[in-house]
Amino acid sequence: MSLLPWQTVQWQQLVERRRQGKLPHAILLCGPAGIGKHQFAEHFSASLLCNKPSDDGSACGQCRSCLLLQSGNHPDMVRIEPEEAGKAIKVEQVRSLSNFTVLSAHVVDGYKVVLLDPAENMNQAAANSLLKTLEEPAKNTILLLLTSHPQSLLATIRSRCQRLDFINPDHNTASAWLQSQQVSQAEQWLEIARGAPLEALQLSNSVEKEDKDIAKHYATGLDTLEALLTRQQDPLSVASAWQKTNSLRVVGWLTNWVMDIIRLASLATSANSEQKPPYMACPSQLSRLNGLAAQLDLDGLHGYLERLYETSRLLGTTQANQQLLLEEILIRWTVLPKNRL
Repeated sequence: MSLLPWQTVQWQQLVERRRQGKLPHAILLCGPAGIGKHQFAEHFSASLLCNKPSDDGSACGQCRSCLLLQSGNHPDMVRIEPEEAGKAIKVEQVRSLSNFTVLSAHVVDGYKVVLLDPAENMNQAAANSLLKTLEEPAKNTILLLLTSHPQSLLATIRSRCQRLDFINPDHNTASAWLQSQQVSQAEQWLEIARGAPLEALQLSNSVEKEDKDIAKHYATGLDTLEALLTRQQDPLSVASAWQKTNSLRVVGWLTNWVMDIIRLASLATSANSEQKPPYMACPSQLSRLNGLAAQLDLDGLHGYLERLYETSRLLGTTQANQQLLLEEILIRWTVLPKNRL
């Protein structure tokens, strides 16, 4: 897998650490879903296992090691992931690492690589088993743990890994990349995917009716928020409809809208009230969001944003009742403090 344009800083950091002989035995790759953490990890794994990496650290793609990796049969590479999508990583899967780590690499002084994704899907027993592996690192064995929710991992696991953070690329970079992938309406899909380019690409190419309807749900989202403020819609009914879409995605949209409203409201209180914020997550909605910024109290919005962050965490990492969580944040929206117009 190739390196993505917004991953060069992280890549250069690891390549330099490798040149200095200072690679950590465990790296925690953190960042939102849909920005290419797995692609980065595969690219780095190939580099570690390659017999003749290029000057920039990338794998040559032609040596015996690279060909073995491409075929999925490299003896020094192990991938651990849920046996079924969305399910837990089981303790038996992690325990199997003990046999892998005690063996020497098939290349003299070569690396062995473990890629575990997503790390937050480990059950308690699996996490405890991994901790034992981290406490007794094997020579030249690199563990790559990928997560969108690092706070869900045991603190003892986080403390034994070097953290490498990834963030959504800036809007222009992401939009240009999507256009290079022949995505029409790239900016719209980028907003729908909450700034995550790979998710935007997947949604735009999907033939599933559920995914095709997402654009319609996004387009009507601000209509719904405005109707809730004027009591023209009921929070409970809206929560029921939103849950059928994708609760975590919809809360992500709401979070981005609220962050943009805060940016606009903050600008309105400064000397630059006529200017546009230097960054907006949803630039296509500027006019509508400006209208909401004029209505809502800035302090109240900050408190509401904190609640949205907590709701996203609960939806992403627990079995909390989605309907109740959505009802709660929508009811809170209807009673946000208003500005005196």
